[in-house]
Amino acid sequence: MNVVSLVNVSMNMAEISEKSYFYADFTQLSPVYYSFIVLYLGVMTLAFLGNFLVCVTVFSDRSMHTVVNYYIVNLALCDLMVGIFVLPMKLLELAAPASWGILNNNLCTAMSYLQTVFVFASVLTLVASCLERYFAIVYPLESRIEQSKCRTIKILLAVWAVPCVVALPFLDSADARTTTLQSQFGTISRLTCFVAFSATFRRGYYTFLFITMYILPLSLIGCTCVRISCCLLKSLPLYRQGSVRRQEANRRKIAKMVVVVVIAFFLSWTPYFLISIITQYQRVNFFQRENFFFTMLCINLFAFLNSCVNPFIYASMSTRFRKSFKRFFKCLLCYNYKSYTDDPVLLNSRPLTPSSLSRQLTVVGTDATQNALEYLSQTDKVPPRIYCLLRSKPFNRRH
Repeated sequence: MNVVSLVNVSMNMAEISEKSYFYADFTQLSPVYYSFIVLYLGVMTLAFLGNFLVCVTVFSDRSMHTVVNYYIVNLALCDLMVGIFVLPMKLLELAAPASWGILNNNLCTAMSYLQTVFVFASVLTLVASCLERYFAIVYPLESRIEQSKCRTIKILLAVWAVPCVVALPFLDSADARTTTLQSQFGTISRLTCFVAFSATFRRGYYTFLFITMYILPLSLIGCTCVRISCCLLKSLPLYRQGSVRRQEANRRKIAKMVVVVVIAFFLSWTPYFLISIITQYQRVNFFQRENFFFTMLCINLFAFLNSCVNPFIYASMSTRFRKSFKRFFKCLLCYNYKSYTDDPVLLNSRPLTPSSLSRQLTVVGTDATQNALEYLSQTDKVPPRIYCLLRSKPFNRRH
């Protein structure tokens, strides 16, 4: 949903575009204005780096090619697209001076459509992942039989197809119009996007989106999360031992992580959806008085925060993701250290341990690796320097 189009209802700015209008907005204050710019740039950077790392981590480790991780990667791709395209464009619309002339009708149309697609694809991905975790926890045997990567890919294709169809009205050409606002705080001029919906269609369409893409998914996710939580509160049956018990414990950990991701998403995006629907039914809109741009920057920032928080959730709640992230940074360290070795860095898909390194070092047989062998015999940890040195040697080469 394009929140900025709400200004059509609230302020009737189509009638005052390209005119000066007395209107108080906190973004007319320089400290507030530059604070928003810094915050948006920080969120954009974290969203790009964090979600890119999630995608690289899963794709580079074959052991992480699981059904639930497919949903996690799909959610990371949505957040990555938000950080790369939607967030910068939204910042330009709400904070860039109109004199820059960056936005045009085509960019406004693309932003309106893509933002809707990415947000709703995230919602449906959360629905699919919650249903997958629900069946894995409540009906584990049936879930093992039904689960397959092919089936998951088909679900993900539907997750993208539905938002692409639902958001088609936003492909109707949007307009980029200049608005100048002045008050005791100062003067700002913005090039703002307007979606050319009639008042009747806009109210009906936004109500449809609010019900089908927010209320219904939220209700379904809420029911599944409650059932999952009830199962998680129960202790593991004593008759489940060994690998079965470990698999059950691992499924429970993943379910907890999915629940936290869902809660974070709806906490972040609920103000966005609520303001979108409330402003359609107010007779006197609160934006008519003051602080439209300030409010839009706040609720969009709060929503975009969700795009950078998920990688931190994965790292804090998933041992496998945490180890993979550490291994990724160790590989970067190895790359920086490769100038000290003769051979290029060779990345292994399996994590190295002191015992496995000792077996590999016996094949290499160089002075440096002999010193590393002596060091490994006295410690249980592999320091980064030795880790990089060992990984920089081709272990399959016999000297």
